[in-house]
Amino acid sequence: MKSITKELWFNTKKPREFISGMYVITRIKICKTRPFFSVGPMELLEKIETYSSIKKATGAMGMSYTKALRIIRNIEEELGFPVVLSEKGGNNRGMTKLTEKGKEVLETFKEIYTDVSAYAEKLIAEKFKF
Repeated sequence: MKSITKELWFNTKKPREFISGMYVITRIKICKTRPFFSVGPMELLEKIETYSSIKKATGAMGMSYTKALRIIRNIEEELGFPVVLSEKGGNNRGMTKLTEKGKEVLETFKEIYTDVSAYAEKLIAEKFKF
């Protein structure tokens, strides 16, 4: 599974310039009763998948552990199913991984974000010719 977090981060923080010198910044938030999924939660789920640990994921992101738990809880409440599965303690000192549905949510958001960003760039290049 290829991570596109850096590419997405680049698109939101340091966008490519077009020949005209203009660029587009795309921000997407998925909402149900409240916003619950965007680039930040996407990066959190990617890091959890990479490190198999919420604590290590938050350390890598510079995010507090309690904020990560709140983000995960909000995602799960809005979607109605778990996106992470934690195994506590034991000889391997526990681990956290994404559920199959959690992986599906992550991949779906990446696809949507990539498609919307590409479409926005196309529209700017075609129509915003000032």
